[in-house]
Amino acid sequence: MLGLTKKQVVMLLVLVSGSFITILNQTLVTPALPSIMSDLSIDASSAQWLTTAFTLVNAIMIPITAYLTDRFSTKILFIVAMIAFIIGSLLAAWGPNFAVLLTGRMVQACGAGVLMPMVMTVMLLTFPVDRRGFAMGLFGIIISFAPAIGPTIAGLIIDNADWHTLFYIVAGLAAIDIVFAIITLHKGREGDEETPKLDKPSVILSTLGFGAVLYGFGAIGSYGLSVMPFIPVVIGVVILVFFFRRQLQLENPMLQVRILKNRRFMASVVIGMIVNAAIMANGVLIPIYVQDLCGQTATTSAIVMLPGAVVMGVMGIVAGRLFDKHGPRVMGIVGTVLLTLMTVALSVLTTTTSLLYLSIVVCLRHFALSLINMPISTWGLNALDNKVLNHGNALSNTLRQVAGSLGTALVISVYSMVAASNTGELGQIEASMLGVNVSFLVQAFICLAATILVVVMVKDKATDAAQADPSGERRSILASLMKTDLYLLPATATVADAVNIFIEKGVSAVPLVDEDMMVRGIISDGDVIRALSRRGKTYLDPIAMIAASEQDDPDFEHKLDSVMDMPASSIATLGVISVDEHASFDELCRVIGENHLKKVPVLSNGRIVGVINRSDITLYAMKIYMERRANDITPAVV
Repeated sequence: MLGLTKKQVVMLLVLVSGSFITILNQTLVTPALPSIMSDLSIDASSAQWLTTAFTLVNAIMIPITAYLTDRFSTKILFIVAMIAFIIGSLLAAWGPNFAVLLTGRMVQACGAGVLMPMVMTVMLLTFPVDRRGFAMGLFGIIISFAPAIGPTIAGLIIDNADWHTLFYIVAGLAAIDIVFAIITLHKGREGDEETPKLDKPSVILSTLGFGAVLYGFGAIGSYGLSVMPFIPVVIGVVILVFFFRRQLQLENPMLQVRILKNRRFMASVVIGMIVNAAIMANGVLIPIYVQDLCGQTATTSAIVMLPGAVVMGVMGIVAGRLFDKHGPRVMGIVGTVLLTLMTVALSVLTTTTSLLYLSIVVCLRHFALSLINMPISTWGLNALDNKVLNHGNALSNTLRQVAGSLGTALVISVYSMVAASNTGELGQIEASMLGVNVSFLVQAFICLAATILVVVMVKDKATDAAQADPSGERRSILASLMKTDLYLLPATATVADAVNIFIEKGVSAVPLVDEDMMVRGIISDGDVIRALSRRGKTYLDPIAMIAASEQDDPDFEHKLDSVMDMPASSIATLGVISVDEHASFDELCRVIGENHLKKVPVLSNGRIVGVINRSDITLYAMKIYMERRANDITPAVV
């Protein structure tokens, strides 16, 4: 199934179910906010903390997850995270006052913050690179099912019971998932004793820094544009400067901010942050608009948002396939432009606006988001080495969640400030309506910034390289170095087909290509050795493997037959490191050196046209050096 083993499928089902429950929890709370505000006698500025505080704690836990995934097995980490989530859910369900409810939400976030990045990292490492877009799309469609049904379920429960029941439901679902995890998940490896300890000062600095900035943005609604809310913002920024400086100084930091040097990854993170900052406040604004300003029920509020969640879920898998085929640029541009236009459309709402209009606009916004989130995120993560995927995923999710928290706090503060300053002149309903419209207009400008960044920063790899080499000079250099007599295998080949080429042609690795000559991976003799040594003896070289095969070992013979019949793509290295034909010589050397490669494929518009060996690069460099120094070098006398 999907090229995975049965155990891998079961593992992913349990893990994704846990993520589904945590997302369901968040979407259940959204339509309950007006009811919570009424029951606990709090305003929108206070209620938004149930979202922003959850998101902030969630964000702080994400980078810690990178350390935890290195330290503990997936099973242990998953179960502990789910237990924390259950404790928080029960605390929130009890919630006799706002303080207890907020505490419960923050404890929930401790568990939820671990789950999402851990599951995404497991999926990225389980699926090959050329299927990661599909995998993230599949993950997206499953996770998006929670926002599709969550608000509707919440609306029905709130209209017929109360908001406390919502938290009891998610606690029960989480408990069921833990039972399945205990039964089905394998313990896996124990914690690695050599794994560096978590840097506690980094945790403290990040908590204080992000917390202070978030508090400052949230306080704007209460204090307006006075100096008071900006004091914690400035303090928080100063603390964060020390935090990021510390990350650069540590050998094993809490957040691997060094990977932001990767231009492509950084672009995806910045765009994701801006988009999250623009849209997360909708979970507070739309229920307030529908329930408090239009006088509709919580169920109606949920139904208005239902089509958008369904569309986003369905589009998740479609967007993943489009990304695998076409890349992120066109999808990102179309998505951000549409998101900006639809956000502008929400800035003209009135108390008599048709709910059908609102539902259609929200639906189109979700369609736009499906073209942005997973494709841009996967595009950025694909630029990283597998060894730092967990840290890349943690960094990306942390900064996006923090941006979402800050965006929500800012937008809700704008809503509260505009509503409060105009209540005397317009009346409470009209002033609140103006606050909603201005808030959406602020979001529209943020979306416009994301559009500009996508146009400027997100470019197809081949396009980037070609534009940097208009004369074709670099292409000529690479053409003189590369070998064009290639031994290739179709992507559908078996391991046995690859071994035959190894033996007949005397090579140690063969590219896998599709019918369009697009490289899908490279299978090497090392991949075959690793496949044979899984869950058994470890063979460090082909000779050890051959020696073992000579023994009368029926288990080995069975494993050998099984591996030879496997698709080559199932064991190949599918995260192929390559260079474009327009790449500079410096870039070629960097790719070879940083990744410790003996050879690298050369691509033209994604299609393989040759291979360059490390030895040829060395000879070329020495030749250039000798030619330039020819006049200064006196031949040695023998």
